Amino acid sequence: MKKFWCLLPLLFLGLTATAQSTTLQAFNQQQAASLKTGMLVLGGWAILNILVGSFKLTKATRSRKFFFQMNLYWNIVNLMIAAAALYSIFSRDPAVATLLQSLKLHIWYKKVLYLNVGLDVAYVVLGAYLKERSRNSPKTEQLQGWGQSLVLQGLFLFVLDLVLVVVLESYAGQLLRLIPAA
Repeated sequence: MKKFWCLLPLLFLGLTATAQSTTLQAFNQQQAASLKTGMLVLGGWAILNILVGSFKLTKATRSRKFFFQMNLYWNIVNLMIAAAALYSIFSRDPAVATLLQSLKLHIWYKKVLYLNVGLDVAYVVLGAYLKERSRNSPKTEQLQGWGQSLVLQGLFLFVLDLVLVVVLESYAGQLLRLIPAA
């Protein structure tokens, strides 16, 4: 029995590695769940806009017609983005990712979201520009409708992307604690 005491440190080392793996797996599952929720919100928003916009487009006139038209086109793209992101998230198994893979994926998600936040601000600015430009244009109603749509869609995407950035940033500490000290 005494000869097995030397194996005790290996047992603790094995438990530590298992705990780290479990913690990494929990981190990956938590991050995936947050991103799934975000993409389901985006997909739901897109479907709602497509359905309501399609119905309203048949009855709308003037600038409202162009507003619903742009919402329809914009949300077809949103729906494709949400579907592609959900496919990517569902096709990954959080249990098999290594620490390095998890770190790279987390950083990539944050980079994409920060880029999207910047694009969202650009959409709102472009929408405001189109609304302003509509005052002195022969295409007044078209520019006004498209501008209103861009402002609405940009604001929604800004809030969604900002919430996802804040959530992922709150997870960063968990992931960084898993990196062994050199």
